Amino acid sequence: MLRLVEATEQDTTHVKFETEEIGDDDMIAYVIYDTSSGISTMQDYYHWRATTSTGEDIVGLTIDNTNKYPKVSANISDYTIFDPALFKVMTWAEHEIIQMLLTRVDLIRRRFPNPGVTISDTDGVGQQGVLSFSGGWDKKFSLEELRQMIEGTLLEVNIHPPTTSFYWAYNSTAADKLSNPYLRNTGISGIPYQLVDLIVQGAMLRCLNAWGVLEIDISFSTSDSGLTITYDRVSKIASWMQALLTEFKAQKEFIKMDFVNSYGVGVGSMPFGATALWGMLMNNVTGPTGMTPLSSMLGFGIRANSPM
Repeated sequence: MLRLVEATEQDTTHVKFETEEIGDDDMIAYVIYDTSSGISTMQDYYHWRATTSTGEDIVGLTIDNTNKYPKVSANISDYTIFDPALFKVMTWAEHEIIQMLLTRVDLIRRRFPNPGVTISDTDGVGQQGVLSFSGGWDKKFSLEELRQMIEGTLLEVNIHPPTTSFYWAYNSTAADKLSNPYLRNTGISGIPYQLVDLIVQGAMLRCLNAWGVLEIDISFSTSDSGLTITYDRVSKIASWMQALLTEFKAQKEFIKMDFVNSYGVGVGSMPFGATALWGMLMNNVTGPTGMTPLSSMLGFGIRANSPM
């Protein structure tokens, strides 16, 4: 997500942003509005797919009803209802990961109406009052909190051998239109699509860990006239964490093997020591972009980041 971004213009029809981070025009940025929890008159999230345009020293992008995402979304009658502090601007890969992560950690709350079904005392529930059943008033995590979970997971995936340096990159309009997601983030930067679900799993584990710590503070047990009530969801969250952690660690092992320089010596290639330092540089160096260089003196067309 962009750090250096500012909403410079806002009226009933649009919001305009400016940033120094993207640095080029004709790039695609995804914008999400993170509606405050408990506002039942608005959607949970609003999405736009905006194209950047260059200025003197900055890049601008504008969101309005022409670039809402997806296009079938309902039109917004007044853009002044939005709080500029709740907009987040991000790459396609980040947007995809956040959508998947929200489905996993916040689906139940979104399935229930907000504020929920109300049952009065006449139905035999409640003590001269009103009881409300719902999936929960509040979102479990804000987009900023999810960003931190996702960022930590990406660092963990990069550190796991073989070391890589993958990071978020904004796509051009041409690349973003490609229907095959494996082709959108290729070349010298971006997140390979095979890492997307792995990052979602790791971020979910971090969310469950934070959620479990929160639940410790609100767990309780009470007893009255032989009736005992215990409110404790920590153990259930912990059990899910352990199951998911086992799967995450196994997938991390074999997915990262996809980026090992594994061609070695063969037809059209030369041994590591045959060309001394030059051979080592050509065969065994991972660049700052996270991609491994070509595998040999003669195999300039060979990609080294392929499965063993």
